[in-house]
Amino acid sequence: MRFPDHLHIQPLLNWRQLLPTTVTLAAMLAGFLSILVTFEGIRTDQPELFSRAAQLIMLAMILDGLDGNLARRLKGTSDFGAELDTYVDLTAFGIAPALLIFAVTLQSKDPFWRVLLPSAVAMSGVVRLARFKVRDPQRGQAGYTGLPITANAAWVALFVFISLTPPRDQFSLAHGRVATLFLVGIVVFVVFQVTNLRYPKPTKHAGLFWPCVVLVALLWCLRPEWAVRVAVVMIALGAVYVVIGPVFMKGLVAHKARRSAAQDGMNGRPPADGA
Repeated sequence: MRFPDHLHIQPLLNWRQLLPTTVTLAAMLAGFLSILVTFEGIRTDQPELFSRAAQLIMLAMILDGLDGNLARRLKGTSDFGAELDTYVDLTAFGIAPALLIFAVTLQSKDPFWRVLLPSAVAMSGVVRLARFKVRDPQRGQAGYTGLPITANAAWVALFVFISLTPPRDQFSLAHGRVATLFLVGIVVFVVFQVTNLRYPKPTKHAGLFWPCVVLVALLWCLRPEWAVRVAVVMIALGAVYVVIGPVFMKGLVAHKARRSAAQDGMNGRPPADGA
């Protein structure tokens, strides 16, 4: 029996699209497991589990970058994969770090730090991702408008990891200065997420992405005292990205404008502004 053409079921994904989508789902699973581990740490009063939840957020971040690289390399991009990626971002880099903040500030009597700040992280993440979906059809390939949500997730995860991984004497969130830096940094990141500042996409460049893969792997493989040092390096690199990213993008735009003007001059065309 032959069915009409419009009734034939087309496969949702081909093999080129299936592999990066599988990696995306692995990132989603890592983010979800981070949430479960955080809940387990709260339930059993084992704050050391929050360190493992932080590691899972960082793992999700690497997998989230890997899926896009695979999709571009295999020519396997798809609308389904792009849509799925948004849900991964919300779960692993919006909800998971917000819950982790709530967990590590449970001892605080100040409702701002304990409730309002995690809520701000979640809400800012939602707004950031919604705007990204509506205003950026290139999915960040030409750079991001607003600080990417992964930056704040990394800040939270790495600070929690350092605070709860021995030796804890220098970087514990129980210390006033460290806690202040942690919380103020979150506020700054939450605000920057919804600004019009332009940021480059590091995962698009292999020379930037693969060193990050190695650093995250070291968080899992090294002895605790060395893993803490790696986390400190990653925090410093993240801070440089937050400060330098918009400057780099402005320079890139200016360079492209000069190159376009020079090309127009070589071809005998007037400048784009008609001058």
